[in-house]
Amino acid sequence: MAKQHVTNAVRAVFFDAVGTLLHPADPVVETYRTIAHKHGLDLDEATIRSRIRDSFARQEMIDQEAGWRTSEERELERWRTIVRETLRENAHSESCFQELWDWYREPRAWSLPVDADRVLNDLSGRGLVIGMASNFDARLAGIVERMPGLSLLADRCVISSLVGWRKPAPEFFHEVARVAGCAAGQILFVGDDYRNDYTGARAAGMRALHLDAGGKSMVAERITRLSEIIPATVRSDPL
Repeated sequence: MAKQHVTNAVRAVFFDAVGTLLHPADPVVETYRTIAHKHGLDLDEATIRSRIRDSFARQEMIDQEAGWRTSEERELERWRTIVRETLRENAHSESCFQELWDWYREPRAWSLPVDADRVLNDLSGRGLVIGMASNFDARLAGIVERMPGLSLLADRCVISSLVGWRKPAPEFFHEVARVAGCAAGQILFVGDDYRNDYTGARAAGMRALHLDAGGKSMVAERITRLSEIIPATVRSDPL
C-alpha cells in the first residue's frame, strides 16, 4: 500500500522552487555556453559545468560561514561572482552576467513538472494551505505571478533574500510557519535538496519529504515525483 504523506495532521504544504517545482527550460550549462559564445568566448560544456559547480560550492561555504544570512545584495553578488569565475577568460563577463540574470527572471526560462498543476489543485481543493519557499531572490515573485501553473502559490511565496535568512537556517522556516498560519508540526515541506529542504525543515519541527527523482535517497520520507504526494484513492491516472 502506498504511503500517505498528507495526513489529517497536515494543514499546509510548502514546496521548494528550483529542482522541485521549477526546472530550467534549457540545460543551465547550455545557456551559459550560448551567452558566452555571443560575447566571444567559446568554452566546452564540461568546463562550464565544472566551474559552475566549484564556484557554487565556494559561495555556499561563504553563506554557511555567515550563518546563512542573505539579502538581495548578497544574492546579486553571489551570482555575479559565479558567472565571473565561470567565464573568467571573457572581458565582457559583466555583460554575460546581466544577460543571464535577466534571462532567469523570465517565466519562459523555466518549466514545470508535468504533474505540478494536478498536485497543486488537488491539495488546494482539499482545503490545505499551499505555498513556495525558496533560496532565490526577488525575481522569483515575478516568475510565480506570471506562470499560470503557479498562480495558487503567488500569495504565499517565501523568498530567502527578502526574509534575510536562507535555508537551512531555522529563521527561514520560522517565516514559512508564519506565512502558513499554523504550527511548524502541521506543515509538510517538499524539496529536492537533502540538507536545505529535508533536514532543514525537520530541524525546524516540520514534516518533510525528500523529492529524489533518481531514487537514491535513503530516507523513509521520500518520493520520486510530485504526484506521489496525492493519495492513491484520489489519483485520476495510473502510476
